[in-house]
Amino acid sequence: MARTQTISLGDELQSYAQKLVDSGAYSSVSEVVREALRNLREQKASSSLEQLRNMIDEGDSSGAPVDLEVEQFLSRMKKHR
Repeated sequence: MARTQTISLGDELQSYAQKLVDSGAYSSVSEVVREALRNLREQKASSSLEQLRNMIDEGDSSGAPVDLEVEQFLSRMKKHR
């Protein structure tokens, strides 16, 4: 459900958004803002996914797995704090 929200874009962004509307690319400034927010959400999700992939790659390249008892692991973690 759409809700009305008042935002301040500042002169530069307001002018740019209006130029996009005037060009016919968008039907309203609200549509420009919605599209920008969707793009930002996708960019953030993509960035998080990329970070996760990098962490997986780092783990894969960190060497062979080592057997470790839980208590031994927890003891090591306490020492590094």
